[in-house]
Amino acid sequence: MTALTVATLTLDAGGPREAIVQVSALTGGRTLVAVGPDGASYPELRDRVYAGITNSGLSWPDRNIIISFAPLGLWPVHPSSDLAVAAAVLAAAGHIQFTALSEAMFFGEVGLDGAVRPVPETLALVAAAAEREYRTVVVPAANARQAMLVPGVRVIGVNTLSELLTWATVGTEPAPPGPGQDHAMGTAGQAEPDLPPLPAWMQPTRFALEVAAAGRHHLGVTAAPELPVRLIGQYLRSLVPDLDDRHAVEVSALHAAAGYPVDALIRRPPLQVSGPKTSVTSMLGGKRPGLVSLAHRGVLLLHNAPDFAPEVLHALRQPLDRRIVQLARARGTTTVAADVQLIVTSRPCPCPATHSTSSGCSTPERRRYRNQLRAISDRLDIVAIIEATAGEATAGESTATLTARVVAARAAAAARWAPEGFSTNAEITKDVLRRPSFRIPASATEPLRRLLDAGQLSVQAYGRVLRLAWTVSDLRGARSPDRDAVDSAIELYNPRRYTS
Repeated sequence: MTALTVATLTLDAGGPREAIVQVSALTGGRTLVAVGPDGASYPELRDRVYAGITNSGLSWPDRNIIISFAPLGLWPVHPSSDLAVAAAVLAAAGHIQFTALSEAMFFGEVGLDGAVRPVPETLALVAAAAEREYRTVVVPAANARQAMLVPGVRVIGVNTLSELLTWATVGTEPAPPGPGQDHAMGTAGQAEPDLPPLPAWMQPTRFALEVAAAGRHHLGVTAAPELPVRLIGQYLRSLVPDLDDRHAVEVSALHAAAGYPVDALIRRPPLQVSGPKTSVTSMLGGKRPGLVSLAHRGVLLLHNAPDFAPEVLHALRQPLDRRIVQLARARGTTTVAADVQLIVTSRPCPCPATHSTSSGCSTPERRRYRNQLRAISDRLDIVAIIEATAGEATAGESTATLTARVVAARAAAAARWAPEGFSTNAEITKDVLRRPSFRIPASATEPLRRLLDAGQLSVQAYGRVLRLAWTVSDLRGARSPDRDAVDSAIELYNPRRYTS
């Protein structure tokens, strides 16, 4: 009897999960059996692999070959595991030496004709293999360019099982695809636009944009409907630094899983703009990542947010708080990354017509309109009200100057919070803020305590203002927030927004 094991990764509800393919070959007979926890759980996998091998012109040995997965509770087995199973079966059948398989991981779906078909999650699987210190991966040739985006991994791209056999026996590697050029991208296939200086109507919010970008704080903007407030997302993204290697791979993998062509790492934080017709499924995702996951490590802008369905806004609470999306499925819970910076735009009142911020709507109508944001309004760190109408650009600091200051502030925050496991001010927990080394002097927080005692500020809002104060301090190059930084943070948070 011959028995061997091959390590692989399969995709289950929690993402890439390590699994062991166990293959045993018994003399006598010519069968292939895939054994699961119920005794026969993988007939589709068995049939695909058997047909793929025999239709590739390879002879089937006089052996009974049994396949099993460990852990036994693993279900369902993702089609990306087909190639690992086929490689193990070929080794058990004596076609290739097992030593050729022991140092590699295999990802790909095997067709009935022996073709190795692409899987959209290849980039995420290869990144997970690299984290587990595997340095060679065998993937479908169609996914090879994506797999090559993961640093430090040798990629073997195969079109068929015959090419896999040639590589494993002779050592001849298929011709690699032309390497993709690593460049700055926004969403897949979209380059970062060359933005002009801030327009006149946006100048009053310049400081709010700068603070939001530096601390990665959620931002709410109220403006007259004639103003192109969607541009705020582009300007905010233009101020933030590129993604590092790890985050770029995360973002690129999500876009690839959603079906976007990704031939280079996405270095620019993505921007996703959503309108009131967006459904819960479009926002959170289903079989593919939703908008909130496609905005991972970037910006999600909700345009005219009070007009969104209440269930959509409520569904965003989880990703805003936990930075993930969890979706209940029949066989478990699917978890997808969704660490976003939120921008919420709204009109001054329910009227859709073009007008300035002064309107004929009654105060109760305006309040009802604002209350439609109740599900997420307490997650907004900054609220900006734009009262100016569009006009010519005014003199002011260039976008490059603002960007340099934001990058410096982010670097200062990352260095300070690194020992605590954080990188931006918006992430800091209450426990860290309470520590003596990070506690702001009572003389600086005195205005905050007055608002708290008067009931104009909640305990949660108190913490958000403190985080804003740290960002204001970082932009000014100070070691810690002073009274002026706290006053600026209070003005940015604007507790009066609840009564307007």
